[in-house]
Amino acid sequence: MRVLLVISFFFTVMFCFAQQQDSIATPTIQVIARAQQNKILVRWAPTDAVVWQRANTYGYTLERFTVYRNGKRLDTPEKKQVATHILKPAPLASWEGLALANDNAAILAQAIYGDDFEIGSEEGQLMAVVNKVKQLEERFSFALFAADMNFEAAKLAGLGFEDSSVKNNEGYLYRINTGIPSDLAVVKEGVVYIDASETDALPVPIDLAGVFKDKEVILTWEYELFKSIYATYYIERSEDGTQYKRLGDLPLVNLNNTEHSPTKRMYYIDTLAQNNKQYHYRVSGISPFGEEGKPSKAIVGQGQKALSATPFIINHELLVGTGAKIYWDFPKEKENEVATFEIRAASKDNGTYKILKDGISPQTRTGEIAAPFSVNYIKVIAIGKGSTETASFSALVQLIDSIAPAKPTGLRGVVDSLGVAIISWEPNMEKDILGYRIFRGNLKDETYAQITIDPLQTNQFIDTVQLNSLNTDVYYTVVAVDRRFNTSAYSEVLELKKPDIIPPSAPVFKNFKVLHTGVSLSWISSSCTDVAKHQLFRKSTKASGIWELVFETKDTITHFKDTKLTAATKYAYAIKAIDESGLSSEDSPTITIKTASNTEDEVIKNLNAVVDRDHNTIRLYWRKLPDRIKELVIFKSKKDGKPTTWKQLPAALTEIIDKNISPSNKYIYQIRPVFEDGSYGHLETLEVNY
Repeated sequence: MRVLLVISFFFTVMFCFAQQQDSIATPTIQVIARAQQNKILVRWAPTDAVVWQRANTYGYTLERFTVYRNGKRLDTPEKKQVATHILKPAPLASWEGLALANDNAAILAQAIYGDDFEIGSEEGQLMAVVNKVKQLEERFSFALFAADMNFEAAKLAGLGFEDSSVKNNEGYLYRINTGIPSDLAVVKEGVVYIDASETDALPVPIDLAGVFKDKEVILTWEYELFKSIYATYYIERSEDGTQYKRLGDLPLVNLNNTEHSPTKRMYYIDTLAQNNKQYHYRVSGISPFGEEGKPSKAIVGQGQKALSATPFIINHELLVGTGAKIYWDFPKEKENEVATFEIRAASKDNGTYKILKDGISPQTRTGEIAAPFSVNYIKVIAIGKGSTETASFSALVQLIDSIAPAKPTGLRGVVDSLGVAIISWEPNMEKDILGYRIFRGNLKDETYAQITIDPLQTNQFIDTVQLNSLNTDVYYTVVAVDRRFNTSAYSEVLELKKPDIIPPSAPVFKNFKVLHTGVSLSWISSSCTDVAKHQLFRKSTKASGIWELVFETKDTITHFKDTKLTAATKYAYAIKAIDESGLSSEDSPTITIKTASNTEDEVIKNLNAVVDRDHNTIRLYWRKLPDRIKELVIFKSKKDGKPTTWKQLPAALTEIIDKNISPSNKYIYQIRPVFEDGSYGHLETLEVNY
């Protein structure tokens, strides 16, 4: 009996390239094409059973567009109606000859025209599955499968077309639409592009392999690579490597391949009539156009009688060092089936077992080994005379280990600008190393905190550190842990400097003084300890003014006299600090200073005063002022008092009367001319006793 793995005979697929029906929201026409000598074969099918049934009535339209010629893309594709009539199933009478000659054509005709649709099977497997599905889905599934197996039948069913009006130097795009009215169904058109010169032969199936067992063989071959080329496969067997015979009349279909769970390989189990006899196998693929490709490279093998007994480990004994003695049991009456025993070990129960001792005679039930791991999973393998084998259950053998691993060395690392710290170290050489534990501290002499939960398996660790903190460094140390949880000493401490992302605090201006020769400024430096320098900037307050570096200090200087100034001009000053990492502070609050005028000529002449005690007034008078004077500013105070602004007068006046006076006082008047350019003239002072 032959058993097919991975596939079943519920044919709910269309082509090898089609997706499952339930995964497509809108019904679609799926199309493929294949170029042959002087012709192109086109195959299509809908993704929905109801659409297929309606299209059998309304048919399909096929259009061809020539889009490439002589390797160049055409500016305007050339359209041609290669099918001059609606493509739909031929009348039943047209099927008689082909249906008698080909079972697939008969199935396809029955699916389209039969009143009932029942498919029998000599073994009854197919019928049991088909009876579980609805009749329409049943017809649809078998119709598409049969069309894949015979292209002539596909053409009769309105699912294929042979275009003989092609040229080898042209590339074509085919477009398929149904004639179904839109009120009955909306079906997405199908398109496919093909170059007429691409007449390559079908590929040979590859990677055929077989696992021969007791009167059976598991065959497997590559599926995913050719799933867009081959829809089904046939398996052939030979006893002499020359005369091959197909295994069954039905081809093998991989229906477990879905969009969400793709299958990479095909599998098939064949039973063997006898062991110790060579059998040859090969596979060939069938395309959706019914073409059969060349068979694969053959494989050969023979079945081997399986062992009927299994070893059983009953005990073990630890020896000096890493040695252990293993004891097992095996039925005495089955020794004649055994060629040899082997002892194998792995570090994990489900790991890869390697041979520790082989060539053990069938009569032996003990064996001494050198355990390769601190924790060992041991199996005893019985190897039959036909190379089959049986394995015991694994037994756990743990060696005594109280020796701690060496402390890790060679710590190195770096902290990047995002605060990601990458540290690494030399891996320990002990075979039983379980991993590493990482410790971190913010101060060199503090107790470090462990930052790993489980032992780290690699000799590299990535950490994230806080950059916005007061400490400028971070410290790491590492310990190694073996599989018996013995812990090494701490490694040497690794000190890493954190990148500086915090700019220094801004300096502030403390005082300024306007001098006849310039401006004197003083400031309070930034309070940060990593400041490398201070920079003083100046600009004119005019619209075109730009900031200019006028002074830079790398020491503790906190004052500067600026003498390269224009008289009677407003300037803005700002100062900032720059730290050792090149980060700049915010600019200090700017101050605006107007420089002194360099016009000190005496322009107020004959300044004098007349005291009128009868009218309780003081009259101030002076000569007419020059035209370049815009106004006068007069300050007034009593003797030893603080001057305040009293009057601002137009330059045209030559006198003013002060009525706000009282007897027995000495009044001091200070008059300053203001020029048209905003500069000040010489300050004239006049004292008056009243």
